[in-house]
Amino acid sequence: MSERPAPAADYDEFVNWDRRLAREAPLFERVFAEVAARRVIDVGAGSARHAIMFATWGLEVIAVDPDDSMLAQAEDNLERAEELIAAGGGSLRLVRGGFGELEALGLGPADAVTCTGNALPHVGGVAGLRTALADFAQVLRPGGALVLHLLNHARLLASRQRAIPPVFRQTASGEKVFLRVIDYPEGDEYLDFDFLTLVRGEDGEWSLTHRRSLHTALPVDLLRRELARAGFDRIEALGSHDGRSLDLEGDESVIVVARRAE
Repeated sequence: MSERPAPAADYDEFVNWDRRLAREAPLFERVFAEVAARRVIDVGAGSARHAIMFATWGLEVIAVDPDDSMLAQAEDNLERAEELIAAGGGSLRLVRGGFGELEALGLGPADAVTCTGNALPHVGGVAGLRTALADFAQVLRPGGALVLHLLNHARLLASRQRAIPPVFRQTASGEKVFLRVIDYPEGDEYLDFDFLTLVRGEDGEWSLTHRRSLHTALPVDLLRRELARAGFDRIEALGSHDGRSLDLEGDESVIVVARRAE
């Protein structure tokens, strides 16, 4: 078995994007409509699948990510979607940038900021979270909406769950099995994720790609406190994109919707 670093393209193969976006779209449509959104910043945008969807709705969208390989994947996805975006009257711009850099990059003001796909835990500790949330508030207009989506860390910390169920995909490059293994460093400040991808090629041999990522633990109570500290109110914690309230012990993910105080 050979090993090599995991490519950004693995992310798009791991996620069933058609199913995911169909499930999540109604919540974003509702939130954007409530704030009459015309301009949206998607932070930690990855391969820009959410940002592309927003742009097809006729919105002006800026997709921000610090990783060059993800931005390259996003560029490929954008090229395939350009006609659909243009037909809807929207636009999408890709920007290299990380948490805490939005205002410095001159990206505001925005009507909504989104951060999905478990990107927020990459902030780098509670200090990094405070910097990121303050920056979100700076680029949002008063009354603008913030939507966060990440794993339910309170549930993980309580259960010490060691793995996320594997995902199998049949791809052009062979059969792939995606695994996520979780370690818990001493204390509850971080979670250590190993992202492993097993690929079986035409010769029947398996190869392994892997990436290790240290995530800041962000249980929802911490998010509530820090959002209020950063100047957000009307903070909702949801357990699914259909608007159901969060079940702290049962839900795998958490969606937090908040408004910048007016």
